[in-house]
Amino acid sequence: MLAVTVNSKVKNSLKLEEVPVPPIAPDEVLVRIHAAALNHRDLYVNNAWRFLQDGPDQLIAGGDGAGVIVEVGENTGEWSVGDEVMLNPYDMEKDIFLGGPHNGTFGEFIKVSANTLIRKPTYLSFQEAAAVPLALSTAWGTVVTKGAIKSNETILLQGIGGGVALFILQLLNKLGVYVIVTSGSNEKLEAAKKLGAMAGINYKTENVVNRVLELTKGKGVDVSIDSSGKDSIESSTLSLAENGRLLVFGSTTGGINWDELRKQKYFVETGMVNQQDLQEAVTYYTEQQLKPIISSKIYSLKEYKDAYKELEKAEQFGKIIIQIS
Repeated sequence: MLAVTVNSKVKNSLKLEEVPVPPIAPDEVLVRIHAAALNHRDLYVNNAWRFLQDGPDQLIAGGDGAGVIVEVGENTGEWSVGDEVMLNPYDMEKDIFLGGPHNGTFGEFIKVSANTLIRKPTYLSFQEAAAVPLALSTAWGTVVTKGAIKSNETILLQGIGGGVALFILQLLNKLGVYVIVTSGSNEKLEAAKKLGAMAGINYKTENVVNRVLELTKGKGVDVSIDSSGKDSIESSTLSLAENGRLLVFGSTTGGINWDELRKQKYFVETGMVNQQDLQEAVTYYTEQQLKPIISSKIYSLKEYKDAYKELEKAEQFGKIIIQIS
């Protein structure tokens, strides 16, 4: 089968090559991937992320994907050949993360534990479904299970445009909260307003803290949500109201002193949720008939380098998709 592979010990080692179709264990299924989606994590893997140093040298890249089951093991319960599924990229029970250190979704086939499958909502295309798992898992953890955001709270959402931030915005809109978003692009701010954001701040031309205080009549926000790191963590913190909470689900630009931050009473570290919570999130997402925002350019598997370049530029609005089959 054709797949994009990466050497986890060597920077910028992505390549497209033929690899064997993997055999499955009794509790696994083989899925033919129709579409996959990129996450910032994929850049870390291609950059020889230090957390992968104990993993295999060569692996198939990619964490998010959707496709059709083509083979089932004897202990896979309700699942059958022909079922359309999305893949939870992180199996917390077995500590398996697709796309590093374990084989991922940027290939024509993948074997996964049946316990990590989620039925694809029928109203979503495979491209849309591929965009869901990692981003919705992180968004659900931030808004619901760990962030516990309430409908009467005011929110600052830093760095709108990426997949997780857009899922968070969708969930916050359903709660009916007042959301302020930031970006260095006026186009992204306007697009976010069309999706329900109440106000936008261009951090390249405006002082984020001053503008937040102006919008909140000097109070500040109840919750700041951040994943950028050193580029925004100070303004996220200074924008908080008394007894406000800082929710952080990543650090794309680095520079965060995590040990120091974890000592602060206002800090809440969020992230992905377990299989049961992700299933709950997908059920809610389906009931609300929500659809992920995906970037306008859909890449083929052979165009994987261009897809990575778009992600590196961080100029996209929505999830970047690779059509596999």
